Amino acid sequence: MNEQNYRELLAFATDVASQAGDLILDFRKRRLEKEWTSARHFKTAADDASDALMRHLIGERFSGHNILSEEGSPHMQGSPFTWVLDGVDGTIGFATGINNHFSVCVGLCENGVPVVGAVNAVGRGELYAAAKGVGAFLNGKPIRVSDCTEVNQVLMGIDSGKENKDSNIPYLVRLKASDGVSCAMMSGCASVPMVLVASGAMQAYLATSLAPEDMAAAVPIIREAGGKVTNLAGDEWILGDSSILAANLVLHGKLFEMVSAIPGRFLGSLAERKGGAK
Repeated sequence: MNEQNYRELLAFATDVASQAGDLILDFRKRRLEKEWTSARHFKTAADDASDALMRHLIGERFSGHNILSEEGSPHMQGSPFTWVLDGVDGTIGFATGINNHFSVCVGLCENGVPVVGAVNAVGRGELYAAAKGVGAFLNGKPIRVSDCTEVNQVLMGIDSGKENKDSNIPYLVRLKASDGVSCAMMSGCASVPMVLVASGAMQAYLATSLAPEDMAAAVPIIREAGGKVTNLAGDEWILGDSSILAANLVLHGKLFEMVSAIPGRFLGSLAERKGGAK
């Protein structure tokens, strides 16, 4: 595809994220009941409604594309294009009001590579968007990753996942050592810390075991803002990877060197890369 195609897809993704964002804000005015989907994870009616709206809009416009979303069954048609959706990323903050780290995520991958992303952090009034070769934007204005190169000045996000909640502990221990970062924090949301890396408000993000819906939309935003995004094996992040490390080029190299020797099985590069991105 050419730049004009990516611009058109970006405009569409941004519109979908905007409509879904308005929807979940309307839900937030009501009393939201928690639906526990596992022993330690819940969702609300807003998650399902947002997901349904996005799937409907995409199905109307791109009926032949694949759709992968957190709340719905995969809709795979053998297309090179896969929409990766999260109706509410950061349901804890959204449902409880303890922070504003929640968003609607709309990503598009082409042959497994993220090429378009829109993250609507509605609680913050911030809509982040990017497309391959087009640039990265916050509320329509260009953004750039931080130029910080000192590890001890880094404010970063770090996460594990819903199922492997202790998988990030060895990384957290290493990053908080005396030669480590200034602050490593968890907010119950992946997408907002990731786009804050793209805007330069945070300097890095690391996660060990997340679903693609948590990450795919933010990946092209960070890359178009000048950042580097890999999995924890050091490979460029593609759809199917469950781990992630994002920062500017210099910090990424330094942080990867710090954590690369940590043994673990949450590297997110193995079966998917052997079989090719789906």
